[in-house]
Amino acid sequence: MRVRIPDTRVRRGKPCRSPFHPSMPADMPRFLALALCACLLAAADPVPTPAPVEAGPQPAAAPTVAFVPVDGVIDDHRAGQFERAIENALKSKPRYIVVRVATDGGSLGSAMQMLEKALKIGSGETELVAFIDNRAYSAGALIAYGHKRIYMTSQAYIGDIGVIFMSEDPAEPIKYAPEKLESPVRALLRQAGQHNGWDQARLQKMTARNQELWRFDIDGKRSFVIEDDLPTFLAAHPGLKKEEGVQILGKDRLLTYTASEAVAEGMATALVKDIDEVYRLLGVEPSAVQKHVPSQNEMVAEKLGGWAPLLAGLAVLFLILEFKMPSGGMFLIGAAICGGLFLICQYWLDLAGAPEVILIGLGIAAVIAEVFFLPTGGMLAVAGLVAIGGGLILSFMPDNYQFETGDVRWGAAVGDALVQSLLALTVMTVGIVIAIASLPKTRAMKVLASATAIDGSSAGALETAAPSLVGRRVRARTMLRPSGYVVIDGRDVAAIAEHGVMVAEGGEVEIVSASLGELLVRPVESESRA
Repeated sequence: MRVRIPDTRVRRGKPCRSPFHPSMPADMPRFLALALCACLLAAADPVPTPAPVEAGPQPAAAPTVAFVPVDGVIDDHRAGQFERAIENALKSKPRYIVVRVATDGGSLGSAMQMLEKALKIGSGETELVAFIDNRAYSAGALIAYGHKRIYMTSQAYIGDIGVIFMSEDPAEPIKYAPEKLESPVRALLRQAGQHNGWDQARLQKMTARNQELWRFDIDGKRSFVIEDDLPTFLAAHPGLKKEEGVQILGKDRLLTYTASEAVAEGMATALVKDIDEVYRLLGVEPSAVQKHVPSQNEMVAEKLGGWAPLLAGLAVLFLILEFKMPSGGMFLIGAAICGGLFLICQYWLDLAGAPEVILIGLGIAAVIAEVFFLPTGGMLAVAGLVAIGGGLILSFMPDNYQFETGDVRWGAAVGDALVQSLLALTVMTVGIVIAIASLPKTRAMKVLASATAIDGSSAGALETAAPSLVGRRVRARTMLRPSGYVVIDGRDVAAIAEHGVMVAEGGEVEIVSASLGELLVRPVESESRA
């Protein structure tokens, strides 16, 4: 059978048409055949779809690092400053807090408080890192070993945690504290060693003056043992004798390391050039560190802290002088300034808070009420003075344990507060005597003494004229509360009413005596007011 093959050649002037359909282009069947083959091949051996490319490991974000300084003498103020700085730093949840320790020591109670704070912080996600670029003796070493890592510069030292009593007299010898005080320090150092990985025996030898420190080499491993633990250690290693060990430090010695020795002995992490190198070891540039240094208010308060008794004494002195010799409010302004500086200073030193301010405020209010509004024969004034005294004593005691009588620091704090309050009382008393003797003679007081000039109240002239004045009756030019002014021959003279009674303006009084530039007067019965 003959098969006719259609002619698919292109004819001149006309497009070639498909033999399958007159309107279909001649090459369309070939295109469809190729497409069909491609589909069949795809179905038989499909090309796998490329899997999505997973993102590679991203660079880790730089850790957050905070900086807190601990400089100078360790005391209650420094402990409060340290705690505030740590709490502020923790708000940003840093990975590390670098604490620069530079101190020769200070108060044992304050140092223990700071170490306990460090141990609590170190148990969380934030790691404490100590940096010592000079020295960390005594309380400084105690605080430093509360950190996970300790970086030191080559010239730094650490150790010598001796618990001692020091007198202000340099001739007095140093006295070591009894076992009752040393024992809790050793326990706290053991806790620091357990918590942060420092050798406990060597930490204890930094404070255990009367115990030997031994080293034993067992199977190539060194073990340090303090004398107290030696029997237990030997019992745990049968056959081991004390003579096989090496005595590292004897009695009457405290362990102290140079930086190189501390690093070599595993009692410090590493030597560094400076604190910037510490930051880089922690993976952060120095410019990115969050610094929590003492505020301007804290620095001013620290400088004013030594003048606190003087400020308190002057505040009370000015208040008393305003009642004794009215100055048109100038003494009140002085009292407000000195009292305000005192309370602000003590507040930033963590010594004065709400209880102290309330007590002192109530005391002042009671005195004012006694003088101006509600005379009670002095009872209200006495209660006010007691409240002011109580607030003053509390203002010299640390807030965190001023009511905790069981605290080992409480007795010393009370003694120090009483001494400071006594200094304030001395300032006030001396100031009153000087003021009463000299102020009435000054030109300034003549100008400030209310409406008229005082031209005859000098102490010398008044005492000279006393014999002729005693028994004389005069009128009060101002209200005597109990101090004020009386008129003698047209002149104003400072006077105080006997027994602290109140005398109304214009009331008649009798002169009893004259001393220190002031008259003592007794109100005539019909004019007096209890």
